[in-house]
Amino acid sequence: MPEPTIRTFPTPLDEMLRRSQLVDARNALWPSEAELVDAEAAVRAELINGFLAASAAFDQVAIDSALAEARTYDLANPDSPPVLDELTAIRDHSAVAA
Repeated sequence: MPEPTIRTFPTPLDEMLRRSQLVDARNALWPSEAELVDAEAAVRAELINGFLAASAAFDQVAIDSALAEARTYDLANPDSPPVLDELTAIRDHSAVAA
């Protein structure tokens, strides 16, 4: 005859510990707010630097490409200030200075 199995249930403290471990593991997968801000600033800087480099090289294809990338970035991030406006201001300022 098989021996009876005894089923045990977790105590409330065990359940709280298990849930806190799950929350900690989940939070470790997501970047912090500071990391997100730094990453967004790096992308914006890369877009602006690419535009400036293309403008300095007088490469119209690269300039148009940089403007298209900025437009795509702006469409994907409607809550952040538009990069395309910054690039347009740089271009207009450069045209006035020249």
